[in-house]
Amino acid sequence: MTSGRIEWNRQSWPATSMGAKEFERTQGRRSAWLGDVAEVWRRWCAEEEPGLAVTTSGTTGTPKRIQHSRKATACSVAQTAEALGLDEGCHAVLALPTTFVAGQAMVVRALVGRWRLTLVEPSAAPSWAGSCDFVAMTPHQTLGWLEHGSGSATTLLLGGGPVSPALLRALLASSRVSTVWEGFGMSETLTHIALRRLDKVQDLAAPFVPLPNTCVTADAQGCARIDAPDREVHGLSTTDLVDVCDDGSFLWLGRRDDVINSGGVLVHPMEVERAFHTLCPRWVQDFVVYGRPDDTLGFEVVLRVQSAEPPEDLDHAFQTFRNQLKALVGSAKTPRAVEWGDVPRSDRGKVMRRALS
Repeated sequence: MTSGRIEWNRQSWPATSMGAKEFERTQGRRSAWLGDVAEVWRRWCAEEEPGLAVTTSGTTGTPKRIQHSRKATACSVAQTAEALGLDEGCHAVLALPTTFVAGQAMVVRALVGRWRLTLVEPSAAPSWAGSCDFVAMTPHQTLGWLEHGSGSATTLLLGGGPVSPALLRALLASSRVSTVWEGFGMSETLTHIALRRLDKVQDLAAPFVPLPNTCVTADAQGCARIDAPDREVHGLSTTDLVDVCDDGSFLWLGRRDDVINSGGVLVHPMEVERAFHTLCPRWVQDFVVYGRPDDTLGFEVVLRVQSAEPPEDLDHAFQTFRNQLKALVGSAKTPRAVEWGDVPRSDRGKVMRRALS
């Protein structure tokens, strides 16, 4: 049976146990990220348990160490390959760090699927030569790749943070990628357990569709509860607020901690942001909805808009935004204030709402 290949710096190694040992011996000590790749590769080929061992990102609390069995890991990588149509011989690019679950999963996908995997050093603007069949990146990396990086891809998988309107517009206008998917998942679920396709839409209101034998429901607080028995995930409670549709697909509304209590009305920032995305002009580069302390309401809803080229009559534009949003989400959820300024985001592209509140 033909094995896949791992490529780096114009060199190539068979995706086997012997290849892992040779790569670790010759390349693993050159830099920390190459050593991390070598460790994941070696452990998988040695059939060691656990299949993957990762530290959570800490988005929802204190980072913790999580282990996934080989069986669960194999299921995860197989589901991705089947859902995205990635066959044996696929040429993929590893642009993610293998300190996180998504990067480790890319290595295992290549080993199991007998892919050709090209390694590139993880950065905010990944680059590779020519075209590839598949690459996974964070939204922050993808925007950097489109603006400053090189290379093209047939299929792009986004994860690790929400997709901004500016990124969606850039992707829809780009000729460097054909098919774009966004995944919903976390370290605890061993990468994505649901997908939505973005290259066929004009906004971010499309729901996520769970992968086979995966169920997402909402608990009494509206937070996602995930069952993915093939991955050994049973009744996983999250702080992700979801609106589950009749067909089992769901909209992600944001995190429970982000909900704004404005005069007794609970406002989901993502709901208002989705509405604004349908009407915002092209001069708006980025935006965020957040809660600001208010003596009367407790918190008032605020829309912050970022752009390099604002219109001359900014006050009129802001009032127009409020009137249009009122028709979409109602008066109680419409931002009382619209302001101009930068939208703070983390290195992984996640909005840092608490930096504004």
